[in-house]
Order: sequence, then structure tokens, then C-alpha cells
Amino acid sequence: MRADPRLSARPRGVATPDTARRSRRFAEAFIGSGGERQGQPPGGGARAAARGAPSLPAAPGGVRGPWGGRGGQRGPPNHPPRHPRRSLTLSPAGTRSSRGGCRAADAPPSGPLSPPGPPRHLAAGGRRLHAGAGVTPCSWAALLLSCPPPARGQAPHFALRQDPAAARAGGDVSFALEPAPGRVLFCSWHRAATADVDFEIFNYFNEPNLGQQNGPAYTGRETGAADCSMRITRLRLNDSGVYTVTVRQPAVTTASIDLIVHVLLTQPAVMPDNVTVTENDTVTLTCRSPPSTQRVAWLRDGVPVSAGGRLSLSLDNRTLTVRLAQRGDAGAYACQVSNAISTNRSDDATVTVVYGPDAVTVTPPGPLDLLVGSPVTLTCAAAAVPAPHYTWFFGATRHPGATWVLDRLSPAHGGGYVCQALNPHSGRGRNSSRLELRVWELLTQPAVTPDNVTVAENDTVTLTCRSPPGTQTVAWLRDGAPVSAGGRLSLSLDNRTLTVRPAQRGDAGAYACQVSNAISTNRSDDINITVVYGPDGVTVTPPGPLRLRLGSHLELRCAAAAAPPPLFAWARGNASLAAGSCLRLDFGDPGQAGEYRCRATNPALGRAAEAAVLLLQEEGLGSGAIAGVVLGTLLGLGLLGAAGFLLWRRIGRASAPASPDGAKPSAPPSEAPAADGVDSTEEVKYSTLTFSAPGGPAPHSPPQLDGGTVYSEVRRK
Repeated sequence: MRADPRLSARPRGVATPDTARRSRRFAEAFIGSGGERQGQPPGGGARAAARGAPSLPAAPGGVRGPWGGRGGQRGPPNHPPRHPRRSLTLSPAGTRSSRGGCRAADAPPSGPLSPPGPPRHLAAGGRRLHAGAGVTPCSWAALLLSCPPPARGQAPHFALRQDPAAARAGGDVSFALEPAPGRVLFCSWHRAATADVDFEIFNYFNEPNLGQQNGPAYTGRETGAADCSMRITRLRLNDSGVYTVTVRQPAVTTASIDLIVHVLLTQPAVMPDNVTVTENDTVTLTCRSPPSTQRVAWLRDGVPVSAGGRLSLSLDNRTLTVRLAQRGDAGAYACQVSNAISTNRSDDATVTVVYGPDAVTVTPPGPLDLLVGSPVTLTCAAAAVPAPHYTWFFGATRHPGATWVLDRLSPAHGGGYVCQALNPHSGRGRNSSRLELRVWELLTQPAVTPDNVTVAENDTVTLTCRSPPGTQTVAWLRDGAPVSAGGRLSLSLDNRTLTVRPAQRGDAGAYACQVSNAISTNRSDDINITVVYGPDGVTVTPPGPLRLRLGSHLELRCAAAAAPPPLFAWARGNASLAAGSCLRLDFGDPGQAGEYRCRATNPALGRAAEAAVLLLQEEGLGSGAIAGVVLGTLLGLGLLGAAGFLLWRRIGRASAPASPDGAKPSAPPSEAPAADGVDSTEEVKYSTLTFSAPGGPAPHSPPQLDGGTVYSEVRRK
């Protein structure tokens, strides 16, 4: 910018008519009146000020600019470094100078505090003076040349409050003292960290009521008030900086505040906007943030990220670095910038981490056992970025793609299948494990040869299973239960031949073979194995010797262990009696006693075995004879009783006399008891009953003892 020619021609520090007029006003208002109050000659200060301030030597090469700065360039004041805090409170100030303060050897002795006066810059030995509170009473001419040492007073502390707290470009901002001051004589605002006249914005006078007196840093947008507040309108970015207010009550208090003018942030950008990095490499992202950015934050997939581990951030957070990038670091990255009044976020930058392929998997997993004519779909997959390219290999056949559909399987489709996954970015490839596919047909029914077997005990028997094509396994069953090799039973290597050596009777049964493969099972018809043996252990029941009475009955049974079942025959002596396992006897003749033999014969082997039982006659009457004797005895007793009754009636009628009154005759004398009490016995006849056993002598033959003759004697008393 070009310098104001009206100002650039004026040497820095030289008094001008404007400054002279201001000096006269200030002197008349404060110094003169103060002198009157403090015993100075009336109007002395005014006369001294009327003479004007002496000229000061120009600063070397210094030309005062419109802001009171050096170099004659129009523009914002040269602010000192900003204080790190938003609000500052400075201790009460005495007389201060930007170049060392007042000095005069002949200065009058210090006295009580003079009335308040406006801050001025004075020439004294080529030095600019900043008069503040505690200036000693002296004339205006003496004030221009020298001043006594300040007398410090006790002053309150103030802080500056900014409203709004976040100033926005184009908006307004107000600064006010906290706590609110009481009686204020005057206050001065500066656009700097110190009350330097070069950065003076305005002075505001309450006593006398001169109001706002603008300084070199005034821009036309600053407005003061009696309470020492200041309002700046239509804020600009270059309004940012430290502002200082000096308050006279009459003690001087200085407070500062740091103003930051914010603007709405434009959208930042992440560079590069898309990144592809191989796993374990390093990726770096930079956030291009707009001016007035105060804070920068990073997000991945919308979630904030922070430094730590493999992720690091620069001091201003504008650069994000990921070392040894892993697949989990991939995602959409964005940077978010903010200041006190706005927040904005960049578009997402995609980070792609290239890896893989990892292990290649095939579905369905093998081995596969499928039926001829059935379909199958083979699929392979692998974890990789970017998505891998797949190729199937079967012998000399290549099939591109992750999926291979086989509509109708035939035995020619059986074999090994391999899938390869290839990363198109890195060129890395990986193969799956070999998938075995086996194609089967349904098994037809097997057969066992020979179909029926008869073998003698201790001989060898061999069975063979005629299995259909496609058979994987052969198993043998006996009576429905599985059999396995061991002991006398052995199997061929393929289980198709079963051998029993030597065969025992427990090996007999219904045998079958069962064939199977991965998809079907079938079983042969049963064949019977008969083990021929015996007869063993021929027995007759009941066992002998047996004693029987004539007339009794007997049933004899014969048994023997043999296969096939034996044939039985009975004999007594040299005579054959009957065939079959059971013999019934009616023992009515003593000649039937003797040895009875049972013969068991194996019809297949022609072998025979016998067992015998001895039958004896028991001494005494048989049951029939005893029954006859009992029956005859009872019959004889009945006849004797009837005869005796008839005889008694006949004797009674013959011996009884007739009684005229019809009384019954008394008992005969022979029936009366003896006079001496002795019983008399009457002799009766004997009857002999002979009972012949069946087949014995005729009834009229002479009695025989062995014929079962029974004698009975009946005696009557």
C-alpha cells in the first residue's frame, strides 16, 4: 500500500499544529486546573502550553504512518507478539516511557498526586514520554522537559471481558471491564500490549466531559464509552491482536486482552485423495487446511483416530502416517478442521491395503462321493484385496472363474480338482488343496457260492462273495450278525473269501455277504452251512435199572446229539421192538423183564451209538391183583353178612313162645351174656378168593402162590 503523503512528509516525533492544539487543550483542562487545586499559579500551565511544545529531533529515518508506526507505510499497526492468554490484567502503572521514562536533574521535588491528565508523548532529550497516573504537579513546560519520580497509589485490578467470546469477521465485538469501574476520570485504548502512543486508538475523557478523542490507531470502527468499554464493528482479520486499556480513577490501572478474529472455515482436503498401499508398507496423508484453522482432527470411517502404535501425527496434526499398514487400516479417511465459530470436514480419501490371497477354500469340501448322473457345483474363495482371479484345474482342463458347475457326472469326472487364486495387483498366487471327486454307481445284489454247504465236523468250509463292480467293502454275516477274522475263521485280503478251518457244530447257520460303496449298500441272499456230526451222548430216560410191578405202564425216551437228526430204533435181546425215540410198555408179563436198547444212527454219516436200560419185576402183587383181592374181600363180607341175618331171623322165630298179650319173645339164651361175664365165640366158615392176574390160570384151577392167590379168614364174635 502507498503511504499517506500528508503523513510521510512529517518527521517522526516533530510537533505539528494538531498536536499543539491537543497539548493546549490537555494542559488547560488538566495541568492548569490541577495547578490551581494544588497551589500553582492560575493559568501558568495554560501559558506554558500556549507557547507550544519545543521541536524534537526527528527519529533517524522515521516517518510516522497513519497508525503511528515507523516506516511511513499505511496499514495495520505493528503489533507486538500476542500474549498467550485471552485476557490480561496488569498491575497499576506509574509514569512510564517507551524509551526510558522521565529524567531531569532540576525537576522539582515530588508532591501529592496531580489531577488526572491525558496520556501524552513528550520530548525530553530526544525521548518520548508516556505520562500516566501519579504525575507530580508541575507546569506544562516543566512537564515537557522533565517530571519528578512518580508517587504510586493503591489501585484496583480489572479484567477485560469479550462479547461475543468468539469474534467473527464482519461482525462486532465489545470489550468491557470486570468488575465495572466506579468513577473514571479518563481511559485510553491502545492496539498493542503496552500503552504506546504509536498504537493509541482513542482517549475517553469524563472529567471534563470531552468524550472520545481519537488517536493514530483509530480506524473509524472503534467506539468508546464512559465506562471505558470499547466496541469494534465490521471486524477484519487484521483486527486480531492484543488490546490494552489504561484507566485513571485517579490511580492508573492497565488491562489487556487478545482478540482473535475468526472466519468461517472452507472445506479442507486430504492429499492424496486415494491411496493404494501393499500390506506392511507405509502410508502418509496430509490435510490441506484453510486459513484460521485452529484444530485438525482425523477420522477413519467416521470414527476419530488418535496417535498410537503404528499411527502417528505431526505436531500440528496436519499429517497422518501409518507405518506397517495392515488390512485393518483400510477405510475412508477424512480430516476435520475447526475454529471458535465453525467446523468443516474434507471429502473421504480411500486407503486401500493390498494383501493376499490368503488360504484358498473349496466348497463343498472333499472328498466327494457322488452318484453317476447327479450334478455338482464347485466353488472356491480366498481373502484378498483387490478381489483375486480364480482358475480351476482338472488334469489338462482349465476352467476360469470361482465356480464350476458339472451337470451330469460320469466316471470320467472322477479325479482331483485344484483352484488357484491370483492377486491382480501384487501378482501373488495361491492354490487350494486337492479336491477328490469320486463318481459311483448303485451296487447290484451280490451272491455267495456255494449256495448251500454240508460239511462234516472238523472238515474245512470255504465261501466266496461274488460282488458287483464299484464295490468298496465286503462284510460277512452269520444269522444276521457280523463276523470277523479270528481263530478258526479267516478272510482274504479283499474280504471276498471266508474260510472256516476246522468247522465245528457252532459254525452252522445262515451266511450272507454285504457289499457297499460311498453311496449304496446291498446284501446277498442267505446260504445255509450244515455241520454234520454225531450221534453223541445217547441217553434213555428214565434211566435204569427199573423195577416194575405187573400191570404197570412205562414210557421210555431216547435222545442223542447229531446233525442231521439221528434215527432211533428199540430192541430187547435180539428182537427189534420199534423205531422212534419213544417206547411204551404195558408190563403184564414177568417175561417182559430184561434189557432194552436204544440205537441212534446219523443218516448222513452212517455212524450209530446205543444206550440201554434194565427192566426188572418188583416182588408182590401187582396193582390189578391187589384190586381183585380187595374187591373179593368186600363181596365175601357182604355175602356172609346177609347169610347171618337170615339165620338169625329163622332161629328167632322158632324159639320165641307165644304171649297172650302179644309181647315180643325175649332174646334166645344163647345170645344172652354168660352169667360169669365170659364172652363165648362162635366158629364160622372160611372163604377162599383167588384172583388171577391177566393171562394167569383159569378160575377153577388149583391156587398158586405166584398167581396172586389171596386167603381171607372171617371170624365172628
